[in-house]
Amino acid sequence: MLAKGLALGVDNRQIQTAVLADPESDDPVVCPTDANELDAFREEFAGTTLWCGILLGGCGGQLLTRRGNIRVSHFAHFPDPEGLLPECGRRSRGVASADHLYVRAATQTWLRRQGHTPRYRYIDHDDVPVGSLVEIELDGRTLLLHMDPTTTPDWDAAQASDIILGPGVQVDYRTLVRRGYVNRIKFVSEGNQRVMMLGTELPMMGTDWDFELADCTIDEHGRLITPVVTRLKAARAAAERAPVPRPRSEKPEAPVQIGTLIRLINNAVQKEETTTVRELRDTARLQVPRCEGQALEHLQHAIDHANDLLAEQDRVRRRLFASLDEAVRNGHVYKVTTLSPQVRRFLQGDPVTTPQEACILKAADTLLREARQQAAQKRRAADERRAAAAREWERRRAAAAQEQQAQRVTQVQERKARNRARGQVQSITGRLRRETLSAQQQKHLVEELVLAAKEAGDHLSEAEQHKVNEWGKRITALEEPDTTEKTSPAAQPLRDAITGPVRLPDRLVPAVAAVRGALKKAARTRTATSWNRLEQQLGSALPTLTSNERVQVLVQVDRSTAGDEPLLSSLLAAGDPHFAYQYYRHVLTALGLDAPDNDEDLRDVVEADAEQVFTDWHFR
Repeated sequence: MLAKGLALGVDNRQIQTAVLADPESDDPVVCPTDANELDAFREEFAGTTLWCGILLGGCGGQLLTRRGNIRVSHFAHFPDPEGLLPECGRRSRGVASADHLYVRAATQTWLRRQGHTPRYRYIDHDDVPVGSLVEIELDGRTLLLHMDPTTTPDWDAAQASDIILGPGVQVDYRTLVRRGYVNRIKFVSEGNQRVMMLGTELPMMGTDWDFELADCTIDEHGRLITPVVTRLKAARAAAERAPVPRPRSEKPEAPVQIGTLIRLINNAVQKEETTTVRELRDTARLQVPRCEGQALEHLQHAIDHANDLLAEQDRVRRRLFASLDEAVRNGHVYKVTTLSPQVRRFLQGDPVTTPQEACILKAADTLLREARQQAAQKRRAADERRAAAAREWERRRAAAAQEQQAQRVTQVQERKARNRARGQVQSITGRLRRETLSAQQQKHLVEELVLAAKEAGDHLSEAEQHKVNEWGKRITALEEPDTTEKTSPAAQPLRDAITGPVRLPDRLVPAVAAVRGALKKAARTRTATSWNRLEQQLGSALPTLTSNERVQVLVQVDRSTAGDEPLLSSLLAAGDPHFAYQYYRHVLTALGLDAPDNDEDLRDVVEADAEQVFTDWHFR
């Protein structure tokens, strides 16, 4: 019994069979194992519920179909509202567990066509698993089907007109010889259904399955008659109709009896019924002393005809068994596979075998069984190799895809880095062109310009590369030995040196308000900015300023900033690293704040302050 504490909502019990519409239904169905076939199955039974049937030995709970990814597709129990799976005591959950229910589906139409009105009953005793015994009532007669190998058949049961054995149900040899035959059934899968096959087992011959359900009938005694049973009854009837030998002292019987015997012999020879021919021939030999004249001539001709057939059959029999024996001893599986059915078909007409022949048949069966097992092992090994190859191919494909993705990411990063470097080149050349700088400042910027141009590489246009080369030549020309500092040719005295805080000119007062408003807007939208962007946004409200004037404007912008709050001007420093390195330190110093000497440390401070500004001004 499964515990209630099994994994919530996950049914690991592989259930392949269910019943339709109702827990007590006897209408079974098999779940397709293939995922694609499961889709068609779901469409076919879209409006029908599936149940763990009572007649299957199930719990009566509702089932659902579960698509298999690693395992095959199967039925599974619905969990209860708390997510727990129901207790289910089904001992068998494979496709064969519903075979006793398929008996009705397979035989009902066939029996009705013969004029019967069948009623089905599935025996359910405490000591007998449900479905072990299936009774089919036919107008006062009863067919009893034994479906469970663990249930021993009661061959003397008075209520059963005929007993039919299911797969694996054994019959002892004495009972088989006494009855002469035993009929059997088995089921094979076709799609999501199970198809019933009938067979007849004869002593020393095994079971013949080589006929269809339509070839069989139910006789007036309620017994199942298969083609094998029909041939067996015909042979027995022929033997019973044969004249009984009489003592020579008795008066010979009428010629009509000899004529009947001759016709029976000729008819049996024509049908090649070896056993019947042998029995009739032996009877005819006993009748030879009673005959004379033309009757003796006809009888002897019939005996010779029978001897010819028996001799030919014996030659064929010896040749078949010799070939089968040789194939078995040499391990020729294909030959044994071909010869074994031929031998068994031959034995249908003459079933009595010698001990040697029985040993050959047993050895052939053993060889074929071992060959099937080896073939199954090879198929499993081949399937495992194919699965391993598929996994390896998938691993390599995933690795290649990952490598390609990494390459694409690297290329994108390199392209972005070069684009940033190109933007830096454009920013530096713009500053060198617009601003009046000292020779030392120009040299510092040109060094950054050369490094940025090298990183940008072929992303620079010819004109941009030409400007970089020109600035490099100009700085080289300005450098002379023993010269500590040279001024820019554009400005001998440094007009734009940063001075200490002074009274802000009146013309810059509007610029302070404009810059403060633009920086507040940038803080609310979480964006850094630059002087170029401010000039584009503010237009005439922000006149062209020198570097010293920019510092003074920013000092006034942050003059009212609380001591525990970051500066709005940090957004300019974050958006323009060159401004941060060259001038932002003067803003911090003018406001009485410490500025790191190292550029990298200053950059970290600027980024932290800008992030804090974004946070403080997000809801203002």
